Amino acid sequence: MIQTAREALVDLEEYLAESTGRRFTRRTSDLTDREREVLYQLAAGLTTDEAALALHVSPHTVRSRLKTALRKVGAKTREQAVAIAIREGAIELDL
Repeated sequence: MIQTAREALVDLEEYLAESTGRRFTRRTSDLTDREREVLYQLAAGLTTDEAALALHVSPHTVRSRLKTALRKVGAKTREQAVAIAIREGAIELDL
């Protein structure tokens, strides 16, 4: 079902690009792997300190990666950034 929704989104993006002459760009396309990993850990419910332990980095590094990810996706909160990343397929949760 998720794959079908993603395929529909791609079709919609192509249609919009053709009809408007503009290319639809995902806000998450510029995220680095580490920024995606931080967002994934936060989406899984981990705190900054817990995410740092899981990724073997300092809490400062997690906050720094998160700050950069917020800017790249245009989010104001970590929750909003996680929602954008999930919606755009940048991260997938193992439910």
